Amino acid sequence: MLTHEAVEDDVPETASSVEEAPAAALSVEEAPASLPVEEEDVEPQAAGESFDEPEFVRAAHRNAFWRQPVVRAAVLLAAVVLACMLALQVALQERDALAARYPATRPWLAELCARLHCVLEAPRRISAVVIDSSSFAKARDDASAYQLQVSLKNTSATVVAMPALELTLTDAQDQAVLRRVLLPGDVAAPAELAAGGIWNGTVAVRMASSAAQVAGYRILAFYP
Repeated sequence: MLTHEAVEDDVPETASSVEEAPAAALSVEEAPASLPVEEEDVEPQAAGESFDEPEFVRAAHRNAFWRQPVVRAAVLLAAVVLACMLALQVALQERDALAARYPATRPWLAELCARLHCVLEAPRRISAVVIDSSSFAKARDDASAYQLQVSLKNTSATVVAMPALELTLTDAQDQAVLRRVLLPGDVAAPAELAAGGIWNGTVAVRMASSAAQVAGYRILAFYP
């Protein structure tokens, strides 16, 4: 049988255990304090956090953009403007050849050059110009005077610019004694040589002191 004192000794221990229970409960109740951390991790996804779109979605967006009527019209207008600028640049670059091949374009090209401060002239095609014949001989009335006769022919089907002539007089060893450049204006030649046309000219050449050394000549057509 338990005595009264033994019961009294047991009661304080039980009460102590009962009093400590709320502390344990509080520790359990404090656990929800860590929930806001978990909520912060979840909230951005719940708010619609952005992710990288798949490639096919981006491709679909690009295709939809380029299919818009406004975008297509802008692209078409830019292409037309660039094509016109390219055509204008080619026309300016090849204006001489265009005017020679298509004479109907000459007035338009002349007006364009007048506005852009360029020069419209016959194309320079030295490969189309040949020296058909030439001669160099003393003049009858003056021992120091010579006459050069030359015939130039345009072998192309379009007009070409009249070339200049380089006359070289040589001695018996084929060494140059005199060299002279004759421009179209010096020989009274026209500025242009018609398609398939032939020009014949005579040029007087006066020798001062080396006439006796002249034994031959060379002539060359070129564009300066």
